[in-house]
Amino acid sequence: MFALAGALLLYVLLALWVRQHPQSSCELALLRRLQTSIPPKIGHVLRWVSWLGFPPQSVLLPSAVIAAFWWRGQRTVALQLLSTWTASTVSFVTKRLIRRPRPNHPSISIPVTQPRDASYPSGHVVTYTAFWLAALTAVAERVPWAWVRGLLLACAGLLVATVGLSRMYLGHHWLTDVLGGYLLGGSWYGLVRLLRCAGERAESCEA
Repeated sequence: MFALAGALLLYVLLALWVRQHPQSSCELALLRRLQTSIPPKIGHVLRWVSWLGFPPQSVLLPSAVIAAFWWRGQRTVALQLLSTWTASTVSFVTKRLIRRPRPNHPSISIPVTQPRDASYPSGHVVTYTAFWLAALTAVAERVPWAWVRGLLLACAGLLVATVGLSRMYLGHHWLTDVLGGYLLGGSWYGLVRLLRCAGERAESCEA
């Protein structure tokens, strides 16, 4: 609980910092270096990594996953996934409050059309770290084959690990946007799992 509270506090402090420093020469130099040093083939893969976070799939796919768990009678899991998805609402509110401009400099390449909303935090990173990590983990926990579980967990880890790099490579976010996304998404995911474990302990004690 202390770690989760600390991550959320860092998220708020970072938001206040980027509000005062919306344009950072260090972060601009990092974006330029990142885009020029990544080979085109890896860059193509990074473009696809961000696909899940763009509309309409950013709404349709999470809704379908939640509905599938609900339809199969696993309503507790469906509600937990819905809870992790609400991290995107916190992200949206933060964007409206901070109003940080997205990277916009002639030296930065933007191969995919840049979203029009504010930059802090990265909504992709928040959703991948909170919802998709929870969703793939929930599926893995219900698969009887160990190799499939390992594959699903590896995919979850790979998505979370690469989405931040993807967002910067595409020129859509600053480094601090990505860090804020990991802080919010990770703490939200951890909070939901913590509440889940507390609920399971309570049920076992009553039994």
